[in-house]
Amino acid sequence: MSWSKTASGISKGLGWILGLIALALVVWQAWTRQDQWLPLWRQLGALDLLAVLLLCLSMQVLFGLGWHVFARGRFVAEHILGDQLRWGQSLLAKYLPGKIWQGVARGMLYADERGVGDTFALFVREQLLSLGISALIAAVAAPAALPADLRLMFQLAFVAFAVVLTAIAVWACVPDFIASRLPRSLAGWNAARPAMATIAKVWLLQFAGYLAMCAAFAVLVNGFGLRLGWLQLAAALCFAGLAGVAAILVPAGLGVREAGLFWCLSPLIGAGNAAMLALAWRVAITFAEAAFAAISFAWGAWRR
Repeated sequence: MSWSKTASGISKGLGWILGLIALALVVWQAWTRQDQWLPLWRQLGALDLLAVLLLCLSMQVLFGLGWHVFARGRFVAEHILGDQLRWGQSLLAKYLPGKIWQGVARGMLYADERGVGDTFALFVREQLLSLGISALIAAVAAPAALPADLRLMFQLAFVAFAVVLTAIAVWACVPDFIASRLPRSLAGWNAARPAMATIAKVWLLQFAGYLAMCAAFAVLVNGFGLRLGWLQLAAALCFAGLAGVAAILVPAGLGVREAGLFWCLSPLIGAGNAAMLALAWRVAITFAEAAFAAISFAWGAWRR
């Protein structure tokens, strides 16, 4: 076995261990403070859960539409459903074995149509654009756990981060001396550059997808009878998501996202409630993603 394969196996194992440790700590916080959040579950109704599920599914549809516009350059009616289904079929690859494999899966699904390399390069652009939007939302409200003198610095840093990520995503052409050093999987970066009008449409669709996600989380929080500002919830959720992406060794940010959300919310609603919300959101979003992927596979099989 080569050293690279050994290192890859070790890093994946380490990622799982770190993610599970972080998840276990959040579970422990929820378990030891059940008296805080158990009464809240009586307030959560079936309509609240249905609204959360529908908003999460709407989020995936909007992200899928954004990918469709990226892949086609515009709305093409006969390809919308096919691109949506391929978006959903690649969705769960971020869990096993990790986020980068979502791009690999997307590339394989388009191998006969536009090539694996070009599709993967477009996937990277899409992800950078998405992360830029997430960073911009995270900058709206600084975590209450930060000291007052660091909150403005946090917000400015995340705005700058959003600008940098978006600039890279829209970068039309990488200079040759950089392109020659890119991995082979990104060889199609320059060939897969969309028009600015296309990028603007994708940005709006992705932004709408993030709004649907934040609305789903707000409905869940309100369903438990907790009253927090919508912008504060949206910023905390996006910060937790970015923390999960930054932990590249951890599949789908498992444990890291929950720890980030717990850190943002615990000064506002107490450690027990924050831990419970972080876990409840993980269950809700994972169930919605699994449902969307299952629908995509089943519908795709039926079409074939």
